[in-house]
Amino acid sequence: MSEVKGASIVGTAAATPFGTELEQNCAAFFEGRNTFCTPRHYDSKGLLAGVDPDLDEDDGTSRAFRLLRKLKDAITFPIPPETPLFLATTVGAIDLLEQGSDCNTTSALLDEAKQIFGLKTATLVSAACASGQMAVSLAMEQIRAGNCTHALVVGCDIASEFVTSGFTALGAVSKTFCRPYDKNRDGLVLGEAAGAILLTAYTPGTDAILSAAESCDAAHITAPDLEGTILKQAITAAMAGQGTIGGVIGHGTGTIYNDLAEINALNAVFSGNIPPLYSLKGNLGHTLGATGVLQIIFGLEFSRRGMMPPQANLQEPAVAAVSNQSQPLLSRRLLTLNVGFGGLNSALILEAAQ
Repeated sequence: MSEVKGASIVGTAAATPFGTELEQNCAAFFEGRNTFCTPRHYDSKGLLAGVDPDLDEDDGTSRAFRLLRKLKDAITFPIPPETPLFLATTVGAIDLLEQGSDCNTTSALLDEAKQIFGLKTATLVSAACASGQMAVSLAMEQIRAGNCTHALVVGCDIASEFVTSGFTALGAVSKTFCRPYDKNRDGLVLGEAAGAILLTAYTPGTDAILSAAESCDAAHITAPDLEGTILKQAITAAMAGQGTIGGVIGHGTGTIYNDLAEINALNAVFSGNIPPLYSLKGNLGHTLGATGVLQIIFGLEFSRRGMMPPQANLQEPAVAAVSNQSQPLLSRRLLTLNVGFGGLNSALILEAAQ
């Protein structure tokens, strides 16, 4: 178990299939829309993905490189020149491998990210699907240790034949739509997106991550601990001293096992009275290393609005906390969960400034 306390958020940016405007994305979330379609850039065997059409114009580079450039164009805040970069990704520029290159695909994306953002120091965080929030926790630790005054966290992954094939082999991909926290959920839908967060030392009254905690089940190489026992420990540690939690942005992949483990952990923490619960994956699909970063970016927007979006594609809720209608938050403080293969668990608390 590890715990980190507090960092202020200077600026955020996102690049999704809905666009780069935060308001544009939030409008889609609150309308319950999704981005799922048949990919044009690989044969998905009829499976849907949350594909960004802006990346379909092939300029001879990796699709992941084009996604990072789209993200960079969306950034409106200044990045101090000595800022270290923390890149969260699961497979990096994986399409280079599909094209026959023998490069290290995550290192290739890291090198490209340094060029795009003009930063000299960079750290790769590849912790499966928990990469996003774990990169944020690492950046917060470096700020608190006095090793830097600012840190830029970027999460980025693309929809690819390689990853689709892997999750299909596990029986984890939906044959229809991703339906997080639905009684009849049948799997995830992969997506592609990127997000960026600039962090600095915590100042009260700002947009902030108030606390973060991590744990590891080590129960199975891919399956979570279905009881959610170790995930509960991370949630409890992150929530310690944080008062009323207004809502939960869950990892919510729409797979039978992940959603069950989360629901069990949350029921244990909140004594069966879970605050409003929601997963972005019903809208965007599973964006892998970008997921945790995007949850923070859009979580701040939900906190500002005091509302949680309706759960996209929901038909029959598996738990009362999830709804196909927007729900008022109990407070501006949100819990966000990010989990990954190998039993990796990340929980953090965020709050938008008043």
